[in-house]
Amino acid sequence: MFDPVLTVASVADAALLAGLHWRSWRAAYRGLLPERYLDEQASSEMVEKWQQRMHAAAGEFRVCIARVGEVATGFVCLQPGFAPEQGVYLDNLHVLPVWQGHGLGKRLLAWAAAEVAAGWPGQALLLHVLDGNLSARAIYRRLGGIETKLPDETMAGDVIVPVSQVTWQDVPALLARLQS
Repeated sequence: MFDPVLTVASVADAALLAGLHWRSWRAAYRGLLPERYLDEQASSEMVEKWQQRMHAAAGEFRVCIARVGEVATGFVCLQPGFAPEQGVYLDNLHVLPVWQGHGLGKRLLAWAAAEVAAGWPGQALLLHVLDGNLSARAIYRRLGGIETKLPDETMAGDVIVPVSQVTWQDVPALLARLQS
């Protein structure tokens, strides 16, 4: 058994977040995005992305890292200013494949829901998910998320992928579901 610890990320965690993000994408998006992109290009893009994010203005991103012992196992990132008219945007929720199935994703989502409930009471929580990410979509539906089809997005340079938005209008209810 393990006892995961959740900690708020700092600027010093940018490289760690980039590595977690890239490794998660390589597993989750294999077959959805080009292998060459995932294996050769995504890593450097993630490094740049997380350096920029972690140096952004305070409050622009809220990031939490899950660790088991000294091992970083996943993370969640909120971007409150992305679509404030719709709610608080959950931009990333990743758990490395070897750690999936142990409740870490639920713990990270619960952290995000608690942040939204405390910092933006009454606001919805929303995220975007690739339509091909069937396992994530099934989990979000089980947790009461409502899917809405979005216009296809261009990713990995030139790959067009179908995307949906998942929204939880009642964040306290989501939090209660996650904590049960």
